[in-house]
Amino acid sequence: MQGEVYHSYMEVLLGDGIFNVDGESWKKQRKTASLEFASRNLREFSTKVFREYALKLSAILSHASILNQEIDMQVLQPFFMFLILFSNYTK
Repeated sequence: MQGEVYHSYMEVLLGDGIFNVDGESWKKQRKTASLEFASRNLREFSTKVFREYALKLSAILSHASILNQEIDMQVLQPFFMFLILFSNYTK
């Protein structure tokens, strides 16, 4: 339960979406979202995107290893998550 205080703080950012509502509105949005997340198209798309970015990450790590360079994974990981999350909008 998010509660009214949380909702009022986060409304500008999240609106009345699933992460910012309670009760019947949450149940309705949760049901709709669960159907989408269970779809075959989403699984196939996710698999393709994660495989593509895993190969890119592997290339970066291999290159750094050859050059004996350190990689800060705490910097790299959010960058790749951003690319993965928004890859649907950039292709």
